[in-house]
Amino acid sequence: MGQRHVEPGDAPTIEQVTRRLEAEDVADVARATFDCAGELAALECGSTAAALAACRLASRRTRREPLTCERMADTFDVDPEHVADAEATIASYLTPPADADDVRALRRTLIVAYELLDAVERDRLHALELPGSYLADAAPWLLGRTQRSIESRDDDRRGLDEDELRAHVERLEADLELARLGTLLYADVDDVRGE
Repeated sequence: MGQRHVEPGDAPTIEQVTRRLEAEDVADVARATFDCAGELAALECGSTAAALAACRLASRRTRREPLTCERMADTFDVDPEHVADAEATIASYLTPPADADDVRALRRTLIVAYELLDAVERDRLHALELPGSYLADAAPWLLGRTQRSIESRDDDRRGLDEDELRAHVERLEADLELARLGTLLYADVDDVRGE
């Protein structure tokens, strides 16, 4: 397989790629992905293929529908094999995401936490059907705290505190992003967003 040599001025930026593919929601992750190993992939597969690979890998590690090599290659007139090879090169330098079962379990726990937070904010905690529900299966410890809160509405010490629950939701969101991205990419995304 031959290498495609592209002059740096000819290669699209991550922002141009994400905009053209209508995938702006993955730009930060794609930029961090490229920062990790995009230059190495560019040397092996070409700058355009490396930029496309960073966007594809970012789409696969976020909640977005994954971008296909064929669509990207057609849009940017690049060999899809070059994009796939560049993605494999970049991925080899990143830590893998968490197991799919772990990601699903975190997502279910986060959904339960969202529902509980919504119920607390609306003062409708008593309306939730807790025992035997999917809430009990996804987050049994939250169910216990919620049940105690319902049973002892006068005792604030044992109830669900809205601010604490909101902080817990934020921690779960961060945990889920870490699980999807992998540790190295998660740290680099945090740096990109901080710039």
